[in-house]
Amino acid sequence: MNRIGVLVIAAVVAIGSCLGLVRYTSGAQDRAVAASEPVPVMVAAKDVPIGMPFNTAWNEGRLAMSTIPQGLRPATAVTDPKVLTGLLAAAPLVQGQLVVQGSFENPAKAAHAGPPTFATNLPDGTVAVSFKAEAAQAVSDLIRPGDRVNLLVQVPNASVLGLPDSGGAAMVHVFQDLQVIAIGDVAMADASATEAPKNPGTGLYTVAVPPEDSARLLLLSHEYDVYLTLVGPKTSPSDLPPISDGSALPTPTTITTAP
Repeated sequence: MNRIGVLVIAAVVAIGSCLGLVRYTSGAQDRAVAASEPVPVMVAAKDVPIGMPFNTAWNEGRLAMSTIPQGLRPATAVTDPKVLTGLLAAAPLVQGQLVVQGSFENPAKAAHAGPPTFATNLPDGTVAVSFKAEAAQAVSDLIRPGDRVNLLVQVPNASVLGLPDSGGAAMVHVFQDLQVIAIGDVAMADASATEAPKNPGTGLYTVAVPPEDSARLLLLSHEYDVYLTLVGPKTSPSDLPPISDGSALPTPTTITTAP
């Protein structure tokens, strides 16, 4: 190839390289401009504690919409508050932290996070409370986890519980149809079981009650002797007045039961 041909080829290559460089430089500038464009993000304007409902955090101004250069926004950033409605904070958020997918979670998942525990199986809206009842006061330890019981206390006078004066010692029904969810560390079986767990004979019974009743049960079980009666299949809660010395005898005095 003669010298002129070499020069022509060199010139063409040089022109192509220049054009490629120009295009790359132009594209880089476009990309840089796009990356610097502000895009919406959600940030923690104030600290958000774990478990706080999104709606509460949003209404209290703990969360707010802001902007960030597009090149810095993570792919998981939350940009629409509506997608978090009804969710709970899965972990604490500190002021200035970006809200991303997973920052808030479904309440059902939050309530059962981690391995299952005894609390996982408590009925919704209840707390577990334990009390002592010796065999002679608890149907000779025939009660098993899963059974239902009535809880009575013996008081020096019904008036100490705000009831009419009984003129002496009285036995008072405090709770009816409580389900025994555990005895000692033996919990009730699940619904698929064919046999109830044995009573371990510890005399320590655990039941689930609404939070407002837990203090009542604890106070009464520590102040007075507790007695349990085992509830049969067709026995429903009813209005049972206190029984004192003056009303202890049944009418009639002979009690018959169906065979």
